Amino acid sequence: MVEPKFFETIAPLYDFLTKLFMGGTYESMRKRMLNEDTSQMEILDLCCGTGYISNTINAKRIVGLDQSDAMLARNAKVKRPNKELIKGNAYQVQFKDGEFDRIYNSSASHEFKLFSRLLQKSYQALKPGGKIIIFDIYQPKNRILSFFMNTFVRYVVERGIMFVHTKEEWRQMLTEAGFEVEELESVRGLYIFVKAVKPLQGKLPLTAAG
Repeated sequence: MVEPKFFETIAPLYDFLTKLFMGGTYESMRKRMLNEDTSQMEILDLCCGTGYISNTINAKRIVGLDQSDAMLARNAKVKRPNKELIKGNAYQVQFKDGEFDRIYNSSASHEFKLFSRLLQKSYQALKPGGKIIIFDIYQPKNRILSFFMNTFVRYVVERGIMFVHTKEEWRQMLTEAGFEVEELESVRGLYIFVKAVKPLQGKLPLTAAG
């Protein structure tokens, strides 16, 4: 997991760097992630940063979680009466079971060595029928793109701290957490878009069920 002090340093440039990092998908992916009526929903922006999701989404209640004071300070500049920002470690913060209708995570999953643990926590925090929506870099099969991902992106962009997964590994993590996968699509060869639902009847994650 990336140390908070890194984000304290880059917070003033974060939005600009994110636009570069997302390779021309900054606006299009946000529209895709928010392509539904969420006006009456309670949502969690997991690793909310400066507010890519939490300062745009229309929702009844918005909770933004991040571990960086500087990132949260920039997020807080956009005043919204329905928005609550929480500082905390995503591994450790506890939410009520079935608290949210949607959980969003953008450009952050690669920072967590154990993102599967966050998927399990997200499953618990979602209402039955609730969904998790994720966009991030992933591990492509194409040899050229894989080389680029594991050299330039890993060591120049991410300073050696990067945990990416293949499409198959994403599907396995989601399934083991209890989700049903609705969308799992590579975008421009380097990114992945994920949408998965917690079944209405609910089911135990495979890790919990044994």
